[in-house]
Amino acid sequence: MEVSCLTYLEYRAWRTFYTPLCALMLPYVAVLLITIAISGNFGFVRFNYTSIYVWILGLPFFALPSLGFATLMRHYNLPVISTVEDDDKGLPKILIVFGILLTLVLLFKLYRTLSHGFYLFGTEEFAEEFCGHGVWAHLRGMLIPILILALYYVRKKDLLLWLLIAMMFAIQFSYMVKGAIIITVVSAIAMKLYLGKMRFNLTLVLSVILGAVFVFYMIYMVIPLLGNDGEANMNLVEFIARHIIHYFTSGTLGWSYDIDQHIPDRNDFSYLVAPFVNIWNAIHGYETISPVNPIYWNTGITYTNVRTFFGTLSIYTSPVLFVTYTLVASTFIYFWKMLSVMTRNIYIHSILFYYIGLMAMGWFEFYLFHLSAIEVPLIALFYAWLARKGKEVSLG
Repeated sequence: MEVSCLTYLEYRAWRTFYTPLCALMLPYVAVLLITIAISGNFGFVRFNYTSIYVWILGLPFFALPSLGFATLMRHYNLPVISTVEDDDKGLPKILIVFGILLTLVLLFKLYRTLSHGFYLFGTEEFAEEFCGHGVWAHLRGMLIPILILALYYVRKKDLLLWLLIAMMFAIQFSYMVKGAIIITVVSAIAMKLYLGKMRFNLTLVLSVILGAVFVFYMIYMVIPLLGNDGEANMNLVEFIARHIIHYFTSGTLGWSYDIDQHIPDRNDFSYLVAPFVNIWNAIHGYETISPVNPIYWNTGITYTNVRTFFGTLSIYTSPVLFVTYTLVASTFIYFWKMLSVMTRNIYIHSILFYYIGLMAMGWFEFYLFHLSAIEVPLIALFYAWLARKGKEVSLG
């Protein structure tokens, strides 16, 4: 009932369902229903319904800045539905060239990592060595805005752009992190739907589902088999199918089971703002902190350390900080929403929809405590400047 009411108000406010609030709550409801259906069955632990309370309390506070911004814009007769200037010109050539250069550098690093042979291809150790830290992690992060924009602009006959997209996905698959792939694709699809480049229909839904299954089988079967010359069999196929169910319920069941264990992973607020803390620590020579939850719970199939968006938020906050952080985070994200409408700039839209992609994974984990939540938008702004400079040079 609460989600239905908030969805209605959100649509009335912005005339669209492709908003940060809808992205946060609608996928969560779908995953929650799946979790309730499988909990206590097929080897999964039982579901603790009190785990829903933080969402019931958090969502209205997340909605307040949305309704406030929409009311303010209507008061000043500003539009709430956005379009994009020069939307028919496609991805700027300078970004295509920049994307190709980045991709070639990372593919060379992939080749070097493979040739050293220290780690098996398809393992977490290999992925970490490939581009999980240092400058290589930042270079991989620089691909994300280009990939979102490329997926937004690509057409059937854009062979060069399709090739670039394929190479960028090859890098992301080699890194073996499902969230990075899913968030990027969801961000691009949501932006295409919102700006009229794509229509929502059954074919799209089925394609997304099949695409998600493809991601899992690539990461858990195809890539590991390529690395160690293993053999596929029905046991492996069944294991991955069960792991898919585990993945989509790992946040909701992980947070539920965490409550059953009286939340032993409570920790300091500094972990929620880890990117800023780590920047300060790096400058002053202190040890950096990791926001990744160190406590893993077995929810039936395997272990999980994710607690959903509001579950993680509640672990690192007091009630007052919970409300304050929710309001600040929502205000920050809806600022980009307002800015995208007013500027009609595709790069501002890519930032907004990147955050929408992060919110759409709220059923899984809280992603705002990762450096990429700051880094990717800054990179997108750099690309906006780069594209503008490239345009000025071509006109000159």
